[in-house]
Amino acid sequence: MVSRHQLALLADPAPDDGRHRAPPHDRPELIGRSAERELLDAVLHGRTRLPALLVSGEIGIGKTALLRATDDQARRAGRRVVWVTGAPAEADLPYSGLHQLLYRLRTDLDRLPAHQRVTLARILGHADGPTPDRLATCAATLSLVTELADDGGLVVLVDDAQWIDRESTELFAFVARRTCDLAGLVLVAAAREPGPLLAAGTHGRQLTPLSDHDAGLLLDGWHPTLHSRVRRVILDNARGNPLALIELPRALSQEQRCASMPLPVHLPVTPTISGYYGTRIRDLPEPARQLLLVAALDGKAQLATLTEATDGTDVTAQLGPAERHHLVTLGTDRLLFTHPLVRLTTIDLATRAELRTAHRHLARVTTADQDVRATHLAAAALGPDDTVADALAAAGDRAAARGVLTTATEMFARAAELSTAPADRAERLGIAAQLACRAGWLQWAQQLNPPPGEFGVTTHTAAVSAYLLSLDEGDVDLAHRRLLRVFDDPTTSVPMRRMALEMLFHVCVLADRTDHWAALDTVLARPDCESADIVLRCRAILSGRDGDTATMRERFLELLDRWPTTPAELTALSTASLAATAAALDAVTELLPVLRGLPDASADNRGAPTARVGLHLEILERLHSGRWDEAETLLRESATVAGVSGLRTLEGVARCQRALLAAVRGETEQALELTDEVLRWAAPRGIGLAVILAHQARALVALGTGDHEHAYATLSTIAPAGALTRLPVSARRIVFDMADAAVHTGHGPQAAAYLEALRDGGFDRLSPRMTMLTHGAAALLARDSHTDEAFRQALTVPGHERWPLEHARIRLAYGERLRRAKEIGPARVELGAALEVLERLGARPWAARARNELRAAGLAVARPAEGPAGLTAQEESVARLAAQGLTNKQIAVRLRLSDRTVSGHLYKVYPKLGVTSRTGLRDALEIRAGWDADGTAD
Repeated sequence: MVSRHQLALLADPAPDDGRHRAPPHDRPELIGRSAERELLDAVLHGRTRLPALLVSGEIGIGKTALLRATDDQARRAGRRVVWVTGAPAEADLPYSGLHQLLYRLRTDLDRLPAHQRVTLARILGHADGPTPDRLATCAATLSLVTELADDGGLVVLVDDAQWIDRESTELFAFVARRTCDLAGLVLVAAAREPGPLLAAGTHGRQLTPLSDHDAGLLLDGWHPTLHSRVRRVILDNARGNPLALIELPRALSQEQRCASMPLPVHLPVTPTISGYYGTRIRDLPEPARQLLLVAALDGKAQLATLTEATDGTDVTAQLGPAERHHLVTLGTDRLLFTHPLVRLTTIDLATRAELRTAHRHLARVTTADQDVRATHLAAAALGPDDTVADALAAAGDRAAARGVLTTATEMFARAAELSTAPADRAERLGIAAQLACRAGWLQWAQQLNPPPGEFGVTTHTAAVSAYLLSLDEGDVDLAHRRLLRVFDDPTTSVPMRRMALEMLFHVCVLADRTDHWAALDTVLARPDCESADIVLRCRAILSGRDGDTATMRERFLELLDRWPTTPAELTALSTASLAATAAALDAVTELLPVLRGLPDASADNRGAPTARVGLHLEILERLHSGRWDEAETLLRESATVAGVSGLRTLEGVARCQRALLAAVRGETEQALELTDEVLRWAAPRGIGLAVILAHQARALVALGTGDHEHAYATLSTIAPAGALTRLPVSARRIVFDMADAAVHTGHGPQAAAYLEALRDGGFDRLSPRMTMLTHGAAALLARDSHTDEAFRQALTVPGHERWPLEHARIRLAYGERLRRAKEIGPARVELGAALEVLERLGARPWAARARNELRAAGLAVARPAEGPAGLTAQEESVARLAAQGLTNKQIAVRLRLSDRTVSGHLYKVYPKLGVTSRTGLRDALEIRAGWDADGTAD
């Protein structure tokens, strides 16, 4: 009974009485059954009268869930509810169903006349005498339920009605026909198929599978952290069945659920699913079970194949019991499982010996497709077999050429197990690990890659180990050196060189240092590396060798128009190469539709981690476009995947993105904690990308709190003086931040030199975003009549709406410049427009700065909602010292506090006063002193 009630979906908590345990309260109550709920509500409230309602449908479709929801509705309506549940063991026991009903109503038998009370007491076994005749029993039961229906209402819920005994079924039909006009009685039954109750005149309602939308809602309610690709696989296999949607993810490992390990070819099932279908499968005759297993393992399940595999057996006759048990339907030429769960349960129940036998039968009759035959032979093998291993490795080569990398990886891994020679095992394991890397299954690659001590070092193992080292330990320098050695080995194959180049490209992205990129360029110039087309094109675009900087983005978009031309190009590594290039060229929005439209089949789905690349781009797109809540959700998913996979480098990059988000939101303490963690990990290992992003986040925190000296010092670590022509790829976008910090600290000439270096390199024309940032920086640094024109150029760049925060910050700076020039009217326009965007985004530091500027421009602005109005004594002291121009360190010395404590106080003070910088503190403190109760300044 426990397992049956686990079918109930999303019900309210119930007593611990052996029924299902309710899901957490934040899941929806019931999904996709609104029509049935409305009908039941109308019946319960007397708007509609039915003799009885019989709900039918396949296993797991949600019949019990609907009964549970009816229970809730009835109790809220003040009705008494009684459950009757059928069971196979009692299906042939007369009046066993009625016994359940009477047992629950036994204390109410005294309401009946003596003769009817005795009649029902005999059914319960509480009185001696012969079994009452059927009419007397029906009449007594009718009297009892009528009495209870008149006294507050009675709802009878019959679950698994297909197992209710015949006598009780007829009795329920008898009662239903005679009480159809009785508003106080409601009878609702659930059965797999319409049966005697429906024939007796009850109203029938067939439950159909959930729609794709409702199935997604249910799956997300129970498994909210499921990876998007794995989610799609579950939805495809569940086909709208609620039981499957809830149970199938539970059979997967955590690594499989978050797509850090591939899904198996045949999804496993839980004991709950197996319990429902397994009984019927086990009850089949042995020949029928064998045929069912062969059909389940054969993707096409053609009757001719089944006949040949069983030496001419009449499969139609042998599969008759399976068809009668509603496990399969037989078409003209093939067998169809009634539900994917039947197929999965059939495979799950089979023993290893049964599986080997079935694969052996299929291998014997499969002649047209040698790759499929090799797979069956490998599954049927009892031990090492070089002939089968060679055939499977050849099949793996062909699968890799087609771009079916997950299957190819599995083939080479199994071929290694079947190989007798250690050298062959090492080679095939290395190839399997290489293919897993190319497919993006990094944790799987780590498991497959043989340790050097077992077989010795091969080119494959060295390359894979180096790449994984950069992602796990984060030692990008050592990984870079090891990958370079691969190209010095004359025995390295062309596919191996291609993969090593893809790996080397990503190590360079992580390091983001000029010496690493220069070494990659040297390798790419070799004629034996021409096969790595995607890496060659991406690097040629980024380096400027393929034309000037101004056309980089255009040439990248041309590359997207033709990619992928072959399935072999569709790998996680090649996709990641494009993603890194798109991020550098501000072309994320252009690449995302391409990735979303990639065919899953050619990527060998089963939760393929090419979606991990897409996830990274989705995060960037949402961060750039201001959809920060969505970005935060995706960042948590990304961190989960990276953490489960042990990819600490990728986890560090995700932390940087979270720190950047915290910084622009004004969440200072969180941003600083995250950047501290990243820098402790990334700086000693030379992970330049993470270091630059962490410093950028710290600079944004400093800019938000008005500590421009610290902001400039931090940004100078990214772009030090004298190295402006050798900037890392990820360092170009700090130009506006650098100018913002410089104009407040007297470092204008240095920032101007940085800006000029970018312009000399053509990077101001790299993308609309870079054009906007460079014009904005030029406007900040200008001290002549060209200021207004530079600001207007920045604010009118086509496509600026894709980067609303940066555009609003430039607009805020323009408004500040106008106010200081006493152009109050135009200043109010710019400041008001900036404030609207900044408040919508939730960029609290800059929104507070805009409010303060508007108040200084004489415009009444409501007091900021965040933070209490009052300052503590220590906050007041810190604020006044900061307003006098003291740095955090000087304030800390004077007040005997730590630098971090001073920073924390200022973090709280700024929103309370509605400012974001030290320059605004003095005005804010003066305005605060004269603040009216209605929120306007004197």
